[in-house]
Amino acid sequence: MIKILKFLFLFISIFFLAYVIYRSEITWHGDNRLYYFPYYLIAFTLIIFSTISFYIPKKIFEYLIIIFSSIFLSFYIYEFYLITYNDRTYKSITGKEFDQRTRFEIYEESKNNNKISITVSPSHYLNKKNKIFPLSGVSNSETIFCNENGYYFNYKSDRYGFNNPDSEWDTDQTEFLLVGDSYALGACVNRPNDIASLLRDLSGKSSLTLGQPGNGPLLEYATLREYLKPNVKKVLWLYYEGNDLLNLNNELSNKFLRNYLVDLNFSQNLKFRQNEINFIGNKLIEE
Repeated sequence: MIKILKFLFLFISIFFLAYVIYRSEITWHGDNRLYYFPYYLIAFTLIIFSTISFYIPKKIFEYLIIIFSSIFLSFYIYEFYLITYNDRTYKSITGKEFDQRTRFEIYEESKNNNKISITVSPSHYLNKKNKIFPLSGVSNSETIFCNENGYYFNYKSDRYGFNNPDSEWDTDQTEFLLVGDSYALGACVNRPNDIASLLRDLSGKSSLTLGQPGNGPLLEYATLREYLKPNVKKVLWLYYEGNDLLNLNNELSNKFLRNYLVDLNFSQNLKFRQNEINFIGNKLIEE
C-alpha cells in the first residue's frame, strides 16, 4: 500500500507540474511566468520529494505524509475562512454582495443585449499570426476587465478601443497622454477614479490614456507611435518595475514590434484599421 501511495504521489506531482506548464505557457503564452514561478518551485519540490521517498524508510515516509497533508489542509481551511470572512466584511461595509461571477459569465449574460466586450491585452497577440498586430481593444463597446473591489471594472471604449471618453480625441490640445499597462488603463476602478480621469478633473484639461494590461515598454512605444496626437503637451510613461523588463524580453521576439525599433517610418496605420482590430479582438474573445 505504501509503495502504491509513493507512485500516486509521484504521479500527482508530475501532473501538477504539467498543469502549471499548461497554464503558464499555453493559456497565458508565457506572459505570466513571474506569477507561476512559485508554482514551478512547488511542483519541482514535490517531484524531488516523491522521487526520494522511494529510498527512505517506511516510517519516515508516513510521518512526512502526515506533516505535508496537515500543512496543506491547514492552508486551505484558512483560505476558506478568509474568503467567507471577507465576503461578510464586504457586505457589512457596502451593503452589497461581492460579485463572484467571472467576466466571461457576465459577457455571456450580456452579449445578446448590448455591444459588450472584454479587455484583450495586446500581449495575447505575441504568438498569433495575424496580418496586423492590434495594440488596442474593441472600439465603442462596454468593456469588462477586472474585479478587485467587489464590483467589475468596466468602461465604454473609445473609437480606438482605449479607456477614454471618445470626445477626448476631438480636443484642440491634449495636456496629458498616458502610456503604460493596467495602471495606465485604470484597473480596477471605474471612472472618474482612474488616473486619466483624475488628471482631467484636477487640471481641468484634456487627458488621454493608451494603457493596456500586460503592456511592456516595446508595446507601449509601438502604441505611442501609432496613436500619438500632434497636439499633445505632456507624455506620461507609467513604468512598472514588477514585470516590464520581462515583458520587453517577450516583445522583442515579435517581428511586428521589432519593426518599430529598426524603422522610424514603420507604421501599421492602426487608426484607420479599427474594423480589422475589432474583428480580431472579438474572434479571440470567442475563442
